[in-house]
Amino acid sequence: MATPYIYNNTAIRLTGIAAGGVKSKGKSQSRSKGDDIGIAQPVVRLRSVLIGICALAVCMIGPLVLVWTQSYINQVSLRLESKTEALAAVNSEITALNLECGRLSSTARIERIARARGLEYPMSGQIEVWEVRMPQSGESGLFAYLKQTFFGSDKSGGPL
Repeated sequence: MATPYIYNNTAIRLTGIAAGGVKSKGKSQSRSKGDDIGIAQPVVRLRSVLIGICALAVCMIGPLVLVWTQSYINQVSLRLESKTEALAAVNSEITALNLECGRLSSTARIERIARARGLEYPMSGQIEVWEVRMPQSGESGLFAYLKQTFFGSDKSGGPL
């Protein structure tokens, strides 16, 4: 007979090697049905419970993940559609502005306005060409040009 083992006020009978007994060679020990409760049985039940909990979690979380991904895809589609509409509006505005720029900068329109104000084409003696020289110092670009225009001039009175 196996030695009893008490755990949480419950008697558990261990048999065979688990009880410290010796396994017989060639002979199988016959056990009666009531000899032990069995150690493997609670482990199998625990595994079954854990597998059931995992399956239940997958069944509950799986649809939530699918709904979330579909919702995210819908949101991104709506944002893409709104950005596409905004881009189309900006492109049409750019086209309209380019047409207006071409119309306003046409030479025929400028000549018509100049004649209406009493302006005429300049004679060759009325045209002066001013040479713009960049400074010799480390300054260059627009800032240097503006500085020379406002503060410095050459002998002819025009900008450098």
